[in-house]
Amino acid sequence: MTLPTYEEALAKAREGSPFSNSTEGECWMENNCEQCVHDRPARTGNPADGCPLVLVAYLDKTPAEWMRNEGFRLGDQYTCVMFRPEDDPGPDEPTPAPDPPGQLTLCPREPYERPGRMYVDIRPVEAGVR
Repeated sequence: MTLPTYEEALAKAREGSPFSNSTEGECWMENNCEQCVHDRPARTGNPADGCPLVLVAYLDKTPAEWMRNEGFRLGDQYTCVMFRPEDDPGPDEPTPAPDPPGQLTLCPREPYERPGRMYVDIRPVEAGVR
């Protein structure tokens, strides 16, 4: 899963501001964006190369990659599916643990490994009654 461009993020964004006031926005961005590798350029003096999701949020739209958390705690309103801590040295996608040397396998791993991260949809689902 790669970070969308600004145009892609804007096209998928939901209408409406993600935060009700600047305090909520600053608290959330301090807990998330200010620790994320994708927004590092903005913090180092190059805001044009910062995270496109933040730019979309500044236009009073909620990025689709920000999933709403249940309950309310200041600074914890959303979970950004693109978040990656700055000290994460790995690639964009997780890699499987290698097989121990000399271990025999019954079947190949490749067809059963998922190609990327899998996220759970946390939106409420209405259940039908039978």
